[in-house]
Amino acid sequence: MRYRLAAMLVAILAAGPAGAQDFPAIGSQYIDFGASMASVGQMNNVLGSTVRSGGGDRRAAAPTRPTEATSTRYRGSPAISAQVRAKFADFVARADPGNADRLRKAVEQNDLLGLWEKHVAVDGLRRGDVADAMTSYWVQNWQIANKVPFASRAHVQAVRGQVARALGMSMAFAKMGNAERQAMAETFMLNFVAQGSAYSDAVTQRDAAAAARFSDAAAARFRTDMNLDLRRLKLTEAGLVG
Repeated sequence: MRYRLAAMLVAILAAGPAGAQDFPAIGSQYIDFGASMASVGQMNNVLGSTVRSGGGDRRAAAPTRPTEATSTRYRGSPAISAQVRAKFADFVARADPGNADRLRKAVEQNDLLGLWEKHVAVDGLRRGDVADAMTSYWVQNWQIANKVPFASRAHVQAVRGQVARALGMSMAFAKMGNAERQAMAETFMLNFVAQGSAYSDAVTQRDAAAAARFSDAAAARFRTDMNLDLRRLKLTEAGLVG
């Protein structure tokens, strides 16, 4: 998995009605849309607890793809996607009021979820699965916090195994309906695109100060909200381990 999204964003957004120059403005700061959503925060902490307890060290654990009883899949609904996209558009518009209208159009009129899917497919991740969406978010934030541009498919899939096991053991996740699972997954996907584009733009433009600010913000978010120091974790074939 690479965090360098800028070239792909330019190619896709340039063909859209809003213009390619709009999207980088979404990443003018480290944003975490949905950070206040109970389900997103709850599931982040479920995985955080697993990593802190050393769950990533258990190599003889459940398979990467969970059993049907603990499935992390969901059935996608265009109506739910539209709701999440509209909330995200409002969020980024508030983050940059001076460009609010253009930013809202950039989000609403471009397929950002499709962009996520194209970017993570090389690592075996796919749309329609909460574990896949959550994995991409966690791995990318680890990369940004540690300034590591590339994570192998094996490492990404190891984290996916951690995520699937953590969700499979969570009663809160088991109680989630299809719509709530989809909304949570797509929140992780949109954060992935926004955060990845912001950081990659800073690196591409050789803006060391901005890159350092985004890196520090990613580390601070996980340290404050999940009591995890991303910079003390290692990404291995056993997943994220301390």
